[in-house]
Amino acid sequence: MKVLQVTTHINIGGIANYILNLSEALKVRGADVIVASSGGTLCNELLSKKIPHKFLDIRTKFEFGPKVIMAAFHLAGIIRAENVDIIHAHTRVSQVAACLASMLTGVPYVTTCHGYFKLRSRRLFDTWGNKVIAISAAVKDHLRRDLGVSEERIKLIYSGVDIARFARRYSEAEKNAVREELGVGDAPIVGTIGRLSQVKGQRYLIQAMAYIADKVNGVQCIIVGGGEEALALENLARALNITDAIHIIPSDINTPRILSIMDVFVFPSVKEGLGIALLEAMAAGKACVASDIGGISDIIKAPSYGILVGVGDIKAMADETAKLLLNDALREDMGDKARRIVSGNFSLDAMADGVIQLYKEVADARKKR
Repeated sequence: MKVLQVTTHINIGGIANYILNLSEALKVRGADVIVASSGGTLCNELLSKKIPHKFLDIRTKFEFGPKVIMAAFHLAGIIRAENVDIIHAHTRVSQVAACLASMLTGVPYVTTCHGYFKLRSRRLFDTWGNKVIAISAAVKDHLRRDLGVSEERIKLIYSGVDIARFARRYSEAEKNAVREELGVGDAPIVGTIGRLSQVKGQRYLIQAMAYIADKVNGVQCIIVGGGEEALALENLARALNITDAIHIIPSDINTPRILSIMDVFVFPSVKEGLGIALLEAMAAGKACVASDIGGISDIIKAPSYGILVGVGDIKAMADETAKLLLNDALREDMGDKARRIVSGNFSLDAMADGVIQLYKEVADARKKR
């Protein structure tokens, strides 16, 4: 089976990481995978894994603009030249391009809904594909209730992470090297990973740090990511007079290495389909504090797996994080349980098995017509 993964770009982030991991796992299962996008920082990762990348000029915010229409014709050419069996689109603009390319070629397509969509024209122009993957129960409800997608077209397949990669134990020497590199010494460390945007809620973590610093001596905070909120977050830390405790560093593909030095992982999102970064932190055995929103409650179903706080509840975030920092036994027990939950329910293998089974169902249904 030849599969064409389509996305807007392949820069470090939740969707790009999903595609990279899924593509590699599909290859292991005998699929032939190609990725089409406008390019990005993960192109070299694709090449290192021998996953071909096709350039597609699709970097735009306008779902039904001329660039997307032109991209659809380009995509149709790739589909014909490569004898593609299934198209799999991941972003709103790539879903439109995949829909048009499917109409031009007769090749079926599926989509993954990675989060929440504004209604816009989605009820008038259905571009969800023959089947749509919901990455969490909350996203499935959103598709059905808000966007009018029928129950039979939706398949719930939780996003998964490479358990072995994140469960690796780092030596003290390795962790000390990371600490020295980031300039955090041997202080207790709170961390988060994600795109720097308002929807990811890093501003709440910085505000919470002002309270945490009063309770935990010398505590440091590492925020990993890039995006439009970087300057605003730096200014907020300066206004709160905690710049020495806040370290904003660029996105890094080697997240297990950075996670290795975090004592508590905080995931302060305002909206979240599921939360790959949260799953990765839990797989790394980290005690986590997260917003009680969206698909996060699919992951943290009991207080022993992690702690949920209200969106933007700075005081609760600070109190719970400080409690974990000050209690080694509680933190380690929660981290161990978090790792087991992710290993049992959110593995990359389980995700890939579900996706390839869906591909076969869609291909078989098309053959029967």
